[in-house]
Amino acid sequence: MASITIYVPDQEPLEIELDGYEQISVGRSPDNDVVIDHVSMSSSHAIIQNLGGVFQINDQGSTNGTFVNQQPIAEVVLGNGDQVLFGSVEATFVDGVAEEAPAEETAPEPAAASEGGGGYGMHHAEIAEVSNRPDGFNNLSPIEKIEKKNILGQVAVLIGVVAILAAIAVAALAFTMTGG
Repeated sequence: MASITIYVPDQEPLEIELDGYEQISVGRSPDNDVVIDHVSMSSSHAIIQNLGGVFQINDQGSTNGTFVNQQPIAEVVLGNGDQVLFGSVEATFVDGVAEEAPAEETAPEPAAASEGGGGYGMHHAEIAEVSNRPDGFNNLSPIEKIEKKNILGQVAVLIGVVAILAAIAVAALAFTMTGG
């Protein structure tokens, strides 16, 4: 089974199974299939397409680029073990066909499943049908979200209107005093 594991800083790795999907969008905007709220991500960063079991990644004109094995890409077919960068968010692609080969005896045993995840401390994620945010997703942006305050906007408009009216009154007074 093909998957991509995304390593968002200060979070547990997020493993996404890719089989069964025609395409998966990755980006910061909530309308993506995989939402990664990281400062280096574009709102619509990249798309991973399943072309009959062959997976291709397409950069969507992202600001900080998409890289595969340290090379900037616009579009490339992914291979087993490819290292992907969405901006500065690291990911690893694993091709399920190559993974099905017999494992060597020296392969490490997975750690005991931690709460909410599988071996090696990974969380296995499925793409949600209703919500676009993965379970346990945290906002990593160093910039706090600013809530819009309608009161402040209204006060600013009111002050602006009063200032304009005062300027008109001063101009009218000056005009009448000069005998205009």
